[in-house]
Amino acid sequence: MSIRVANENDVPKICTLVKSLSYFYLESDKAELPNWFAETLTTEAFQNRVQSNEYHNFVYEADDEIVGYLALKNNSHLYHLFVSESYQGKGISRCLWSHALEKCVSDIYTLRSSLFAVPIYKKFGFKVIGDAGEKDGIGYQTMELRL
Repeated sequence: MSIRVANENDVPKICTLVKSLSYFYLESDKAELPNWFAETLTTEAFQNRVQSNEYHNFVYEADDEIVGYLALKNNSHLYHLFVSESYQGKGISRCLWSHALEKCVSDIYTLRSSLFAVPIYKKFGFKVIGDAGEKDGIGYQTMELRL
């Protein structure tokens, strides 16, 4: 098991991982991802983030497979944190988050969490900011961590 910087060769695997978990954003299990959201999950969108200086991208590998992915924008906004369903509950998201904190130092971190993941981020010390929101069937909660 290891954490490393994501590279362009990882993009297809990252894309597959995140898409497999994107339904956690939806308020209904029968809903489809809205186009504006699906466009952020294309191979090209991930490629752009991996190549961009705005983002820090890390992958967690286990059994020669990418099972976790974290993207931090501008050193302080947690853009993505996903762990394969079969590896959830094993501390991988915490390991990825701890790694990101070491590499991307800031006084304040923000995120827009899926409603499903709010309890996880609370365990990391994030606080809920305002009311939960919804856009086109995507439920989210703004959160913040002040160090």
